[in-house]
Amino acid sequence: MSPLLAAKDIRKNFIIKDDRTPAQTLRAVDGVSLDIAPGEVVGVVGESGCGKSTLGKALLRMHEPDGGTILWKGEDMTAMSASEMKALRKDMQMIFQDPFSSLNPRKKIRDIISQPLRVNKAGDSDEITRRTEAVMREVGINPAYGRRYPHQFSGGQRQRIGIARALALEPDFIVCDEAVSALDVSIQAQILNLLLDLRDKHGFANLFISHDLSVVEFIAERILVMYLGRIVERASKTDLMAKPLHPYTKALLAAFPVADPSRRSMKKQIVVGDVPSPLNPPTGCHFHPRCPLATDRCRETYPPLVEVAPGREVACWEVSGYN
Repeated sequence: MSPLLAAKDIRKNFIIKDDRTPAQTLRAVDGVSLDIAPGEVVGVVGESGCGKSTLGKALLRMHEPDGGTILWKGEDMTAMSASEMKALRKDMQMIFQDPFSSLNPRKKIRDIISQPLRVNKAGDSDEITRRTEAVMREVGINPAYGRRYPHQFSGGQRQRIGIARALALEPDFIVCDEAVSALDVSIQAQILNLLLDLRDKHGFANLFISHDLSVVEFIAERILVMYLGRIVERASKTDLMAKPLHPYTKALLAAFPVADPSRRSMKKQIVVGDVPSPLNPPTGCHFHPRCPLATDRCRETYPPLVEVAPGREVACWEVSGYN
């Protein structure tokens, strides 16, 4: 199956400057490639500041990439004009992290949900009303509450409203940027199950971004692990959770409680120290200052992301089978 979206060597830099220091370049996304098939859920996981959210926004051109190409259904999206992108927007949507700040507090929720339909002229007034009420029912919000304002809903209900807004135009691709991280654990499970049910019903592809590997394990089919702007490991969910290869992935797995008794015997991979500043990343492999396996080679040269087994890629000099 041809990819719905295929990104090659995506780069996004930010210039950081103030009155006291010279301008510095922050490489938020540093040469990331990925592809997503129609209907597939791909997870992106990593610590805060690794570039996950910037990557998601760059793929939608909410942040203009500074390098690389993005193919949307085989067409070069990075070369499209503003008017061409506007026509394409209805096919790709985003669900934001904070359900409190991502909804306009001065608008009724029926207006928030119907806004994409009105902007894209998706039918007359009656058709927009019918579609708005239908999508509210799909996400578990009573259409009778359409006249209420966001502050009259709980955090989980607000996120359902955000999902309804993203779903209104029936997009082919949705980016979920930490869509459950601001919610209680019990509400997280409800929202994750809702997203899976909606994906099964509508068939949209989903890039699911999170710092929580257990959440990504639940919802994704493939997982990309990011560290300081680069992918360090890529694998199916089954392979990555059963046998992580990169020391950073092992550290992420060791960081959360394991309910499965069969996994408790797994040797813990402990790392020390804080994440380096993306303004001044370490030489060589960016993870080497925190890695218990680091060698001189790691300190001098960044390892390329290579396939070490069918469907498995890793960027680590110390992984068995690395060539």
